[in-house]
Amino acid sequence: MSSSSGLESQEQHNKAQNKIYSGSVFMLITRLSIKFIGIISTIFLARLLTPEDFGIVAITVAIYAFIELFGALAFGTALIQQKTSTSDDYNSAWTFNVLFGVIAAISLALIAPLVADFYQDQRLQQVLYVMAFVSLLSGFHNISVINFQRNLNFRKELQLQLVPKIISFVITLSLAFVLRNYWALVLGVLSNKLVVVVYSYIMHPYRPKICFKSFNKLFKFSRWLLLNNVVDFINDRVSQLIVGKALSPSSLGFLSLSQEIGQLPTSHMAIPINVATFPVYSKFQDNLVELKKAYLNTVALTASLTIPASIGIAMVAPLLVGVLLGDQWLSMIPLLQLLALANMFFSITSNNSYIYLATGKPQISFVINFFRLAVFFSLFIPLLEYNGLIGIGQARLGSTLLMVLIVQAAVIRFLTLPILPLLSAFIRPVSAGLLMALAVWTVQLTITLPLPILQLLLETLTGVVSYGLVTLVIWHLQGYPEGFEHNIFSRLRLTNFPPKSGSTSL
Repeated sequence: MSSSSGLESQEQHNKAQNKIYSGSVFMLITRLSIKFIGIISTIFLARLLTPEDFGIVAITVAIYAFIELFGALAFGTALIQQKTSTSDDYNSAWTFNVLFGVIAAISLALIAPLVADFYQDQRLQQVLYVMAFVSLLSGFHNISVINFQRNLNFRKELQLQLVPKIISFVITLSLAFVLRNYWALVLGVLSNKLVVVVYSYIMHPYRPKICFKSFNKLFKFSRWLLLNNVVDFINDRVSQLIVGKALSPSSLGFLSLSQEIGQLPTSHMAIPINVATFPVYSKFQDNLVELKKAYLNTVALTASLTIPASIGIAMVAPLLVGVLLGDQWLSMIPLLQLLALANMFFSITSNNSYIYLATGKPQISFVINFFRLAVFFSLFIPLLEYNGLIGIGQARLGSTLLMVLIVQAAVIRFLTLPILPLLSAFIRPVSAGLLMALAVWTVQLTITLPLPILQLLLETLTGVVSYGLVTLVIWHLQGYPEGFEHNIFSRLRLTNFPPKSGSTSL
């Protein structure tokens, strides 16, 4: 390779890395801002409402998600993956969404009485009528806002997601104080969808029109995404529906809130990074060398954030639930700890599917997800019968542990990726995470403060400080290799450490 081409390749790599980090930062800010609002909302709602209220809404949301599943062709993802997209592509995607929104609304209204009879709870019928209107609204969402991700305009994406969330937060909380029952949650979902749809047209000037010309072209890619969505639904929502029927709405309320908290590192750290890196992967779909580098950077960044967050939630769960949610939720502590650890293993492999999507191989992602589903349900059914709610957490943790090696082996083969650079991406976060857990455990055994909230703050601070210090020490011992820490220090202009000679770019 000539000197000029080598410099060009390095410049391309640096630009890609900057896009990954800057995009990930904005998506993290977006998700964390939204989650901060969500956490405040959950704390108030958990104290104003009951586990049964959450269970009723979880059942209806699962039914709603099942109907929406048949229209979840993810045309937006297809538009991002395509190198070029025409107005016909956008209009066709929007037209399908509108038509499906009408069909989904009618379907939900028709099955509402049947669902209420099946669960022997007539409250579900009225709630499903409201969810039918939510489906109708969702179909009219302005498809053109997908360009914010496609063009890596994450500032706009931040605004698009944050403003409606703030508005719906105020509405939901106000309703909870007035109504004091599940209707606050239901009407909160409706108000959020209404605000999101209206704001999508305020944010982007494009006005979609009825069109069918590009449907077949989009469907060729999106059909595999539909199958993936079916697998994801069965993996997540069907287990909720089974719990709601086999146990009780209250048990489902415990499961629903445990999943929401336990999945925080995945939904609000890993997923934002995945969303930010997908357009970058798509641009490098024909450049395997740069695709590998981008993937390794992403894995290192994801692991550095999700591993300590997941371990931290599991360690402080008893105080977290008692202090923030109240005594009525204490039964969910063991389940929350299991789900937090399960989602740690899932989050560090969640980016792999975006490699297959970006390179036009969504069928690989489907096969992996289908196998993940089979492993989970082979554990879920017997463990639910023998151990109840705890069995769900055990099944989730067991299945994710079994799948980690399989998922990573698949991506290593697909990218022809050397094992050593991939293992190097996990050295610092895994080592620091384990020592962080030891530090928090030591504090729990030796220090007891008079107020639970002070104890929670102490344990949280211990985890943050110990993880940060151990990470920096290991980074120093490795010779300051490129990666999460190097990028932060460089952007803060705190240091200009050169990477260790021959170090792997992460």
